[in-house]
Parts: sequence; C-alpha cells; structure tokens
Amino acid sequence: MGQVEFFDSIAKEWDTIIEVNEEKINILLSKINIKDNTSILDVGTGTGVLIPFLKKINPNGGIKGIDISQGMLDIANEKFKNIDNVTFELVDIETSTINESYDKIILYSMFPHLKDKTSTIKFLVEKNLKENGKLIIAHSNSRFFLNNMHKEKDERVSKDILIPVIEQKLLFEEVGLNVVDAFENDEIYYLVISKS
Repeated sequence: MGQVEFFDSIAKEWDTIIEVNEEKINILLSKINIKDNTSILDVGTGTGVLIPFLKKINPNGGIKGIDISQGMLDIANEKFKNIDNVTFELVDIETSTINESYDKIILYSMFPHLKDKTSTIKFLVEKNLKENGKLIIAHSNSRFFLNNMHKEKDERVSKDILIPVIEQKLLFEEVGLNVVDAFENDEIYYLVISKS
C-alpha cells in the first residue's frame, strides 16, 4: 500500500485529526499577497482545509484543488459543493500535467510527500505559474514536529521529511528558481518562489 491508500484510509477522520490554526494559516497566505479575482491552484488540497481562507480573501477568483486521494476529494466536494468558483480534481502532480496557469500556487502541508521535490516544483513554476506569480510551500508546524510526526505515523509516510529551509532554498536556486522568501522557526516553515 502506498501514499494514495494511506490518505484514502484516513480521509473520513482527516478533519478531526488535523489542527487548523487560523492565525498561522493567514500569516502564511499573506506571504504571497493574494487579492480578489486571483486564480489559485491548491496542490494537495486534501479535504479543502485552505478553501474557506482562500475564499475569504479571494471571493471572486477561481480556486482549483488537486489531490492524489479520491477519498479526500470526495469530502472536499461535499463540503464545498455550494461554493462558486471552486473545483476539485484527482491529479498526481508528479505524473500528470495540468494545462492551466495560475496567479498563485500553494502547497500547504503536502511538500514532504513529493518524491521528486525539486523537479516537481520547477515544473509547476515553469508550466503552471503565470508571469509575476508566486508559489508557496507552507507548513503551520515546525520541521522538527512534522518530521517526527511522519516518522511515527505510518511507514508509508515515515520518510516524508522536510530539510532545513536554507538547504531547500539552495536546492531550488541551483535549478534556477527565484526564492524570494524562506523562513522557519518552531512554529512555521515556508518558502516563496516568484516567477518573473
């Protein structure tokens, strides 16, 4: 059993398992200056945790949530079926191509689960991010907390870890990405990449 089966198996409990810290999420989203009428790709949307936050600051813009877990997306579709301009699609960003481009791309609480992190982000920026757009990798927990949680959670995600943010920044810069912000402390972890 792989990642897909793991996330499908916990989908129904997901919203009760996770901690949604509004203050931290709003701080992270503020790093990419979302305005109304913005097109947003929410990569690894899960059950749509970010959707209420994104709709609040972007009520008229289009939001597309993608995930590898149909179980997660079924719950997201049900939760947000009456919300305009929000769509969900079953996509593995590492093996599939999305043809649209977006003003903002968000990877919230999912980056460690990518197998080929650098290449996937480079492809997203080049193929799916509009000129002057921003991509954020964001976590509302520390690297230490997340790495320990994944190690203890399940063997299918035990090796899904974050590396020090400065090291991750250097890896992105080595492949030509423009990292405009990178930060971590014992509360959050994020990197912002700009396309310009």
